Amino acid sequence: AYFPVIFDEKVLGYTRDDVFNVLAAQNIGARKYFYPLTNTFACYEGQFDGNQTPIAQKIAQQVLTLPLYADLPLHTINLICDLILSMK
Repeated sequence: AYFPVIFDEKVLGYTRDDVFNVLAAQNIGARKYFYPLTNTFACYEGQFDGNQTPIAQKIAQQVLTLPLYADLPLHTINLICDLILSMK
C-alpha cells in the first residue's frame, strides 16, 4: 500500500526532502515516489527531454510516500504526524 503526499515548499515552507530527512533521522522509511523520473534515466539519455514534462518534473520533486501497512503501530503513525506537523 502507498500513502503518497505532495509537499509544496511554497505552501508549507519545507520540502519533500526536508520531511524525508526528518523521518529518516527517526528510522522511519519513507520513499521518494516517481523520483527520479523515468525519462531522466541514463538509458534514455538523448531520447527524451525532461523539460517536456514540467508537471511530472515538479511532482517528482514533491511526492513522498509515507509508511502504510497493516501492522503499522499507532504510536508510529502518531510520531510521523507529530514530526511533520512540528516542521511548521
